[in-house]
Amino acid sequence: MAGYHEYLELDQLLSLQRPRTGHLATELPFIVVHQVSELWFKLIIEDLGGALDALDADDAGAAVRRLSRVHEVERLLIDQFVLIDRLPPGGFGALRPALGTASAAESRQFAVIERLSCPPSGGTAPAGHPAEDLWTALCLHAQRDGYEMPTEDTDKAAAQRARSLLDIYWQAGPLAAVCEALVDHDQAFCTWRQRHAMAVARQIGNAPGTGGTSGLTYLEHRWTRRFYPDLWAIRADLQISG
Repeated sequence: MAGYHEYLELDQLLSLQRPRTGHLATELPFIVVHQVSELWFKLIIEDLGGALDALDADDAGAAVRRLSRVHEVERLLIDQFVLIDRLPPGGFGALRPALGTASAAESRQFAVIERLSCPPSGGTAPAGHPAEDLWTALCLHAQRDGYEMPTEDTDKAAAQRARSLLDIYWQAGPLAAVCEALVDHDQAFCTWRQRHAMAVARQIGNAPGTGGTSGLTYLEHRWTRRFYPDLWAIRADLQISG
């Protein structure tokens, strides 16, 4: 049987941190934070996919359980930015030549998380096909549960979804729990984007970013994006009962 070292493939794992500058105390935590982030992204993708499958199978409880772990992982993603904050003044500037054109905006897994969370603007699910994102999966699950939840990106469809979501929340059943779990995911990811932007602001201010981005301006624009604007809007219309 494999031992601890072999099971976790630690020799290979610990060989993947290869600083390219002479600033080891600065570059090593920078590399580790980003590599660990990609590992957390991998787990998030697995659980988002699991939640999507659960909604397709009309198992709201399983979807909530998977989304709950997503939220916990996102908390870890946010907390680890403290290591970037603690880089010394000018520390990131010393690393930039080694990065070349590399940018966190190139993360393929980050893009997958966004695709799994919500459809592209104006996108709809093809009739008769399983959902490819959680928002569409929620709408289709609600339809099968008797609610009118159209997936079209129109004002009329949005108004109908609002009426159905109010009913779902007042019922306070499994579908409402899924909605709240999705809001948790959305809020945590917004917070992660904001935390990322603040870390960049602390390290390079308004200087241009890597990978051809505008840096802080680009990140500040993105942190206000929400996966589920319908859910945020409907929560503002709810009243406390009891």
